[in-house]
Amino acid sequence: MSALRLALPSLLLLWFLRRALAERVFLLGVPFLMYMAKATFFDRLKPFWVPGRLEPADHLMLWLVVVWLLYFDLLLPPRRRTVRRPAPVFGPRVVLPEEGVLLGLVALTALVCLLTVLRTGEPLAALVEAKGFVYLFAGYLLLRGILCHAGRESTVRFLVALVAVNTVAAALFVLHQGLHMGIYDVTEYQVITFMGQRLTRSFYFMPPLLGLAVAVSVARRAWSLPWLAVFAVTVAALWVSYTRSLLLIAVVEVAVVLGLRLLRGREAGWVLRRALAVASLVAVFAVLAWSLLPVQSRYLAARVESTTAAGSVLGDTNLQNRARKLTTTLAWVRPEGVALGQGFVNAAQEPRAGDIEWMSADLVWVPVLYSLGLLGVAAVAALFAAAVWRAAALALRPPPRAAAG
Repeated sequence: MSALRLALPSLLLLWFLRRALAERVFLLGVPFLMYMAKATFFDRLKPFWVPGRLEPADHLMLWLVVVWLLYFDLLLPPRRRTVRRPAPVFGPRVVLPEEGVLLGLVALTALVCLLTVLRTGEPLAALVEAKGFVYLFAGYLLLRGILCHAGRESTVRFLVALVAVNTVAAALFVLHQGLHMGIYDVTEYQVITFMGQRLTRSFYFMPPLLGLAVAVSVARRAWSLPWLAVFAVTVAALWVSYTRSLLLIAVVEVAVVLGLRLLRGREAGWVLRRALAVASLVAVFAVLAWSLLPVQSRYLAARVESTTAAGSVLGDTNLQNRARKLTTTLAWVRPEGVALGQGFVNAAQEPRAGDIEWMSADLVWVPVLYSLGLLGVAAVAALFAAAVWRAAALALRPPPRAAAG
């Protein structure tokens, strides 16, 4: 296994770099492999993780900047740059409607950061606590420049490459968590004894792009054998994750993809065939899983059944736990700061900020509510809504007609 843990990330890195010789957008494979570090063993390639005192998010952002500089040849004199035509390095100047929502979130974050500095008198500490939002905005700007310059076709090919890497990671995840082959040498998040068998649940090395893999594979115009394999392996990874929310997201994704194709018109036949293919593949997989992995499958079924064991979904213990965390977070915010939150404070300035850090791992809305208040929650929700609107608008756009001969 030690050879696999060293060879796999090296091969994936070389593959992306080789593709980047023809299409520079594949340089983004480096930060994305860092994002998938635990799932692909990329954390074993130490040159990408120095200096060691930095956090993983710092390393990822640093390499995203490096990729952006390399993509546009900004480290070379202008006369030696291969990007000949003038290229806006942050993308076109036109601001899309959904980007207006993002700018509003940027303004809110800047305001809250300023108010935090005025209240605490520690600007550096406030910036350190706000760096997650800063990285979000800066990362979007850098990706916007690269992807707008690369164009649609290159971007789609890059997304397909990410799905391929995620599928490799998903296969390893199935071998480890489903078949207990010990692929990853980390401490398990949970160890459960069910029906006399030891089961594990871990999220550290779970492939993070399972949702993308489901959407891309279902939306493919034609299903070849490789794409059937991608969908099947992704379903297997979802199955042995024992995570109900991921299963629900996958079902919603399939329904949305097929629904949008149906609304676009003249594709009812394709939608019906793809729906039957998806249903058939899932049914065959379920039969095989119940035969080959009976204990794991029964455990998943037990978790699904427990969702409504109390009489309704709202009675689910995990959902109630998350609701309590939100209620507790709101109670911890200063009464006069409910709208704008507690600000970007650390545990030394406000002891409860330390509790917010570990609570955030279970619910992303916790740090947003604590730091940016109800206005921040509304802004992030509006950002998601705007992204959904843009995605639906693009999906419903009629396909371009072939040029007349």
